Amino acid sequence: MELIGDVTHVDGEWLTINLGVPVTVNGDTVRLVTAYKPPARKTPLIDKAT
Repeated sequence: MELIGDVTHVDGEWLTINLGVPVTVNGDTVRLVTAYKPPARKTPLIDKAT
């Protein structure tokens, strides 16, 4: 059975996945389909020198 959702919490070997409702499953039974990519920054973290 294939269920698609976002991982919201990791507790050791247990993962909580949001499928509309939170579902906790063993980490060995799931597979990662797309890796997490953080949003790209449009501005640098430091201020420009004046």
